[in-house]
Amino acid sequence: MLPNNSDNENNNNFNDNENFLKEFLKEFYRQVIKIENYVKFENILMGWVQDYLSNYNKKDPIIILKLMEEHEENENWFSSLIGFFYEYGINNNNDNNNNDDDDIIIDKNKSLKLYLLSINNYKNDENKKLTSLYQLLNIIISKYLLSHYYYKDIILNKRNLITKESKHLEYLHVMSCDQFENFNGLEINICKDEINIMEKYFESQDRCHNENQLDYIKKKELVKLNNLGYCYQYGIGKKKDEVKAFEFYLKSAEGGNSDAQNNLGYCYQNGIGVIKDEKKAIEWYLMAANEGDLRAQYNLGICYQNGIGINKDYKKAFGCYFKSAEREYSSAQYILGNCYQNEIGVEKDLEKAIYWYKKAAENGNKFSQYILGNLYKYGDSIEKDERKAFEYYKKSANQDYLDAQFELGHCYDIGIGTEVNKMKAFELYLISAEKEHNRAQYHLGNLYETGKGAENSIEKAFYWYKKASENGNESAQFCLGNFYKFGKGVIKDKVRSFEYYKKSADQGYLDAQFEIGYCYEKGIGTEVDKIKAFKLYKMAAEKGHSIAQTNLGTLYFNGDGIEKNLKQAIYWYKIAVKNECEIALHNLGYCYRFGIGVEKDNFKSFEFYKMSAEKGHIYAQNSLGFLYIIEEEKKDLEKAIFWLQKAAEYGDEVAYDNLGICYELGLGINKDEIKAFESYEKSVEKGYVNAKFHLGYCYVNGIGTKIDKEKGFELYDKASGIGNSDAIEFLKTFYEDKEILVKDLNMVNHWYHKSAENDNNIALYKLGEIYELGKGVNKNEIRAFDYYKQAAEKGCINGKYKLGYYYLHGFIVDVDKDKAFNLYKEAAEGGNSDAQKILTTLYKQGNVIDKSANISTKNI
Repeated sequence: MLPNNSDNENNNNFNDNENFLKEFLKEFYRQVIKIENYVKFENILMGWVQDYLSNYNKKDPIIILKLMEEHEENENWFSSLIGFFYEYGINNNNDNNNNDDDDIIIDKNKSLKLYLLSINNYKNDENKKLTSLYQLLNIIISKYLLSHYYYKDIILNKRNLITKESKHLEYLHVMSCDQFENFNGLEINICKDEINIMEKYFESQDRCHNENQLDYIKKKELVKLNNLGYCYQYGIGKKKDEVKAFEFYLKSAEGGNSDAQNNLGYCYQNGIGVIKDEKKAIEWYLMAANEGDLRAQYNLGICYQNGIGINKDYKKAFGCYFKSAEREYSSAQYILGNCYQNEIGVEKDLEKAIYWYKKAAENGNKFSQYILGNLYKYGDSIEKDERKAFEYYKKSANQDYLDAQFELGHCYDIGIGTEVNKMKAFELYLISAEKEHNRAQYHLGNLYETGKGAENSIEKAFYWYKKASENGNESAQFCLGNFYKFGKGVIKDKVRSFEYYKKSADQGYLDAQFEIGYCYEKGIGTEVDKIKAFKLYKMAAEKGHSIAQTNLGTLYFNGDGIEKNLKQAIYWYKIAVKNECEIALHNLGYCYRFGIGVEKDNFKSFEFYKMSAEKGHIYAQNSLGFLYIIEEEKKDLEKAIFWLQKAAEYGDEVAYDNLGICYELGLGINKDEIKAFESYEKSVEKGYVNAKFHLGYCYVNGIGTKIDKEKGFELYDKASGIGNSDAIEFLKTFYEDKEILVKDLNMVNHWYHKSAENDNNIALYKLGEIYELGKGVNKNEIRAFDYYKQAAEKGCINGKYKLGYYYLHGFIVDVDKDKAFNLYKEAAEGGNSDAQKILTTLYKQGNVIDKSANISTKNI
């Protein structure tokens, strides 16, 4: 009778599960024996189990546990794995899933009993008969897990001692040490993958075949001699004695033990128990390598690559690595990947490089895991995959690889391949920082400074920035420069700030190159040196630093540190504008407004000012507000006041002065002479020299304050530079000739003094002219209009002519042709020839209705 389909399906499922469990046991054994990092022993194994079950085979750990527990050989084959599951609570969770229903309850007592179960069963068997490969694997795994359960600290102390002993060595070579266990006549090296030997043993049992006993005993004795040498070398159970270690290695090596031959080469290479002799080291490495010793093949590759005891030969180095790698030695697989990636002894082949990196990573090599993390992170020679990058960093970090611990922290910090978790980032940065990883120290300082993932502590931030800086971290040096510049957590110190910026800049840190250029330009913490400033700005500008590009343009604009070149100034401003620099937008707006280095273009000027203002540049906000007042096509007094107030709120001294004028004249805002006075006063306090003239004018004429002519005249004198160099210093950038500047300032001061005399309309007109032309003061059409208006009201013919122009063209005020006509008419009747010409033109064009005026033409 044939089985039905249901029976066949059940049988297939049983066989699949059976085969999977057996393979799982074998692979777990292989993982256990190759773990070198006992600190993270459990983390590495737990990570591997979850990857093997959930990621690679799509198996649920809870179901696998149930299958093992219900298996008929659960005690003999799977008790070690079942115990491991209960000791560490293996579950099916990933980082972002914390469902308690998926957990296996941790029960350490149960795990201990399970570890002991297979060992005791074998121990209590009088015949000590092994019935299966899987029984033997279960016993070996149980012994590993049991030793880790009881003696982890002792193992770690001894491991640390060996690591410490090896730290002084120049190149990374490896030594060979074996540890054997006897299972009823079967000697198993529990430091190596011996599954093939175990399988042959059980096959030979079936055929009643035994190995030649004499040869077996001899080999066993040579292994013991090698291991005794290892114990003497590192003081394991013996008093440390490197000479004795060498002697035991020599005896074993001369007997043909390849592990000892490799170790003897290591001793000769590094002068351990014998005089250093790199040529003899090569002889012993070659002897062991020819016997197929994978560690010796790897060590020989290192020697060929670096020319140790033999001529450099990259091809031979590659060949040695390849032989070792083929036999699953992870260090050789890693370095083979490096050879393919960097064309060492072989043609570059990134596909093969990645293949070998992956092989090494699968075999637990932390360096390959880290390299793969980098490749996946940046999409270098492989499709970018941040999740895989994160996973590889995590595997490497679990083996205490310092750079991987930092990178894993960085993944948590900014969310690379995982969700942002500042707390985990902090923990990993701290681990790396304490091991002197300078980038981790810098990022740890940053977390303390921002209070993200750590307490907000400027003191601790400074501590870690300083540590990172001492270890050469350019970002930390830059931050310390900022701390000293702004007095953040320390006393302000411009010299120290300069020093830290310079250290950072010397390492090519872009922002620091800009800052050090700025220090040289302004003389902050050092003497002014415009030539050095130019060089540093240029360096930073060529690397894309937008503010450096702007400042470089300004040096060309003013001819500071380099010959004046407006074409180059405009070029760099435009480059910076492409990089959305608000300062460059403002400067370019200025150039287009006044036609400096470019053709004058009011439309472009306005647009550049507007873009800059919207990005928060206060000078542009002031300029934009000013244009909304004076530009006929763009006139909008409400917007003018908005932008002037915005600039003033951020402390712009010129905006305060312009707001004062608006309050004084009632432009776009209710007239308020007290607020006008206060605005001028704030502008003066912030160092704006022109505002001193306006504040002085308020005191002389009682605008928003009591009349105080003495104080007003004193401010006029200060503004013109009498007894005060600030005015000349402020305005000298607008003048090529200092003598002309002094002359103009004296003229401004003269007419301000004269304006205080009763009915001196000429002085008011002259002040209007000064502001219109910008002679000795910053050009200011609004202020000019005011003084022309006052002059006209006091009967000044020329003032009326000027005022007529403003009303005719809608300049500052709305277009009012009737007012313009009347003012031109009064000026013309008073003898102003320019007004007569314009009035005649207006008549001819029919722009006026009243032609009754008897216009004198004697001056036309």
